[in-house]
Amino acid sequence: MTAPTIPTARRSFALLAGLGLIGLLSWAQGSAALAATAPNLGTTSTFGIVASTFTNTNAATTVNGDACFTTGPGTAYTINGTQTVPCSAQVGSDQNSALATLNGEACTSLGAGVVTLDTVVVGVNPAGTIPPGCYSSGGAMNITTLATVTLSGNGVYIFKSGGPLGVGASSSVSLSNGACAGNVFWAPVAATTYGASATFVGTVIDAAGITLGHLAGVTGRLLVFGGTITADANIITVPSTCAPVTPAGPVPTLALWAMILFSGLLMMTGFAVIRRRSLRSVRR
Repeated sequence: MTAPTIPTARRSFALLAGLGLIGLLSWAQGSAALAATAPNLGTTSTFGIVASTFTNTNAATTVNGDACFTTGPGTAYTINGTQTVPCSAQVGSDQNSALATLNGEACTSLGAGVVTLDTVVVGVNPAGTIPPGCYSSGGAMNITTLATVTLSGNGVYIFKSGGPLGVGASSSVSLSNGACAGNVFWAPVAATTYGASATFVGTVIDAAGITLGHLAGVTGRLLVFGGTITADANIITVPSTCAPVTPAGPVPTLALWAMILFSGLLMMTGFAVIRRRSLRSVRR
């Protein structure tokens, strides 16, 4: 049998390259972590604490930012900002508006039940490393005691829990690769609890109430208009303004990376086949 001519080989290569391109386009159109948009916090933006009842049991508690409440703590605390008693109706309205915006975001589901964030795998990231996006769970969202959740990348992060938010003792939420605390938002439908010495970032909007364990620290806002915040030697710091968010591309899943690998191998195989047939044609 006569070996393919070089023009025929080129057509074969074009076909294989086309198949590889289709694979790459399939990757580009594949599923991804859904992008998120930060809500407008309005008058709540300067507040570290918004509550109906603010209960504090330790004088070491410090709020770096404004605070408002109706019923104040029996134990004094330090505030580096303005204290308002009670919170204005506008603060409550702006909190509800921000929460409505968060709840209206389309999210990537992390699971129908309880989700442990430090074990979650998103795309090709290590367990517990999460890129920007909106994420939801059907049940509670938890962080294991002593574990670390890393938010990686410049973008907006939204976590919507279908139950309570539980932050384990001595656990941490850390920021890397341009992630900014002011762009992190948490919206659980049940109470939020921080274990002792936990380190946390982001604005939590939770009218069901927030309890902070001893020495837990938050770089963010605790917005509980109509609810109760309980503190115990905690430091709550309103985050600084974040740099503009750079739009990010889709986050490939493991299946999509398999498609990329397959496409690349297909194109390499096509090149090898065409090269071999071309050499045979020249020799003859």
